[in-house]
Amino acid sequence: MCGILGAADWTGAPLDAGRLAAATNLLAHRGPDGGAYWTESGVFFGHRRLAIIDIAGGLQPMASGDGRVVLLLNGEIYNYRELREELAAAGVRFRTSSDTEALVEGYRVWGADVVSHLEGMFALAAWDRLTRELYLARDRFGEKPLLVSATPGRVTFASEMGPLSALGAAGSDLDLDALGGFLCLNYVPGQHTLLRGVERLPPATWRRYRPDGTVEQHTYWQASDVRQVPAASGSDRDLLDALQERLDHGVALTLRSDVPVGLFLSGGVDSALVAESAARQGHLAAAFCVDYEESAFSEVHRAQHVADRVGVELVRVPLDSSALLRVEELASHLDDPLADSSAAAVWSVAQAAAARVKVVLSGDGGDELFGGYLTYGATALHRSVTSLMPGPLRSLAGHAAHAVRVNPAVKVGVDEKLRRFLRAVALPTREAHFTWNGSWVPRDAAALLMGDEAQAAARSAIARLAASRLPASPSLLDLQLGDIAEYLPNDILAKVDRSTMAHGLESRAPFLDRQLAEFALALPDRLKTTSRSRTKVLLRQLCARHFGEAHARAPKQGFSIPLHHWLRTSGRDVMRRVLARDRVRTLGVIDDAAVHAAVEDHAAGRRTIGWELWGLMVLVCWYEQRVLTPPSLGSGAPDLQALTFAPLR
Repeated sequence: MCGILGAADWTGAPLDAGRLAAATNLLAHRGPDGGAYWTESGVFFGHRRLAIIDIAGGLQPMASGDGRVVLLLNGEIYNYRELREELAAAGVRFRTSSDTEALVEGYRVWGADVVSHLEGMFALAAWDRLTRELYLARDRFGEKPLLVSATPGRVTFASEMGPLSALGAAGSDLDLDALGGFLCLNYVPGQHTLLRGVERLPPATWRRYRPDGTVEQHTYWQASDVRQVPAASGSDRDLLDALQERLDHGVALTLRSDVPVGLFLSGGVDSALVAESAARQGHLAAAFCVDYEESAFSEVHRAQHVADRVGVELVRVPLDSSALLRVEELASHLDDPLADSSAAAVWSVAQAAAARVKVVLSGDGGDELFGGYLTYGATALHRSVTSLMPGPLRSLAGHAAHAVRVNPAVKVGVDEKLRRFLRAVALPTREAHFTWNGSWVPRDAAALLMGDEAQAAARSAIARLAASRLPASPSLLDLQLGDIAEYLPNDILAKVDRSTMAHGLESRAPFLDRQLAEFALALPDRLKTTSRSRTKVLLRQLCARHFGEAHARAPKQGFSIPLHHWLRTSGRDVMRRVLARDRVRTLGVIDDAAVHAAVEDHAAGRRTIGWELWGLMVLVCWYEQRVLTPPSLGSGAPDLQALTFAPLR
């Protein structure tokens, strides 16, 4: 796990290696174990390293044995041992035992198709010194970020937005479509970012830039291909055994490390199963769990049950409303504003884990792959209910949502679910699906904005997203694929990557193993989410095998924090400080009077909109640190090692 930055220029304009090296050091939190850079005419590659595999020999940028290819890697190639054996049989001679060398030699042998051979999480860049082509690629699910700023004849890329902002490559113009999406979803959807000058390379994609200005792009894997795979068959017991086998395979790969490995343990089904498999196959240094003062939000007792059963130490990480004071610090590590409130919890547990280990496993991906979200049942209910309601009645129900009083001390209670359901009743079902985990509904998001263009973008944000991701009447598999394409990479995985890497900690997700993922998606609906709102049916059966029926059947709680309550009590001053009218006004497109009214409504208990206001708080802090005062490059990069490679013959 590392941070990468690079630039390629085919116009003949010189690259300022000093500035680019200084920008690379802005990624030092991702790679605190040192760094290096390489440059020659028209290209610069910079790297900050978190040493996990081959600590002594994995220095990057790394050149192939013949010197033709130079490569940067952020992430881990879990199947690097198998790749090395295959390449060695083809005559490749290795100089290190690193996964990076297996990758650079694999690119030399297989070219752009190298990514189809990889199991792992990665964002990579390769430069062909002979053809002067730049190759960029990203892992299947989008675990590792790769941001790109491209102008005619020049490409700059990085693991995070900060270096691009510091270099001036990101620009300062807001993408209003992206802003509308953020206000409705709490994350920016698609491959665009909130700054017009930068885009995300999509997951499961490689792209090649050539000196003549042509760009080639290819999607090398799609979760939707599961439709072409026969549904998993056999008895439920056979499927349960097959699930255990595939989970063990994914966990075994993610345990490969030359440093101790820990675990994020929430107490839920997913992380419990990862803990059992990891403890049985190897050794976990410790497990880490967030512990809230508010008992309704804490799962520490369930986590302790799992830890005791598998024989691993559980480290409890206290979390209270003081976490809200870190909103500026959280925003400083975001590429786009990302207002998933559980980021504060992940940030805190990652900080504690980083003091003990360099690598942690997590249960991320289990909900999307096995049908674990309550939103799937909500979407099915929406389709059934709205099919019987005339349009005027649906519109009336939508407006009635504001009258629902929500208990802020309860973790997503019936009242909150009712409010969210009612406000989406007037929307088509495929649009309603994207509002369940979102913040403002489109009409309310538009009311926060100034200018016809911005308001129109907000009103159409969910409709545009839904039309691009879901059919009009989506099946359960359609909903899963929509979440895998959007919610998983742009919210869940982005949150975990930025929160862990801010502390130099690597998080690995065994459920995102390709074989396991394809198996899960091919399961019949009855083993995912049933009509009785039971979720992750097969996964819970496996959990019952190891931890008992009571643990397996416990309702899903999620990872949210008591944000409504905190912003109305001990965190109220933080909310008012960040959302002060003069700070909101600096964005130029947000109506500060509307925001002020929302703040006071929440504080007084007239409305319960803590998640929505947290999103605005993150947006304000992000804008201040990415646009108004972007990071400074400093005076140089004295701790980066300058690498040279022999000229090509």
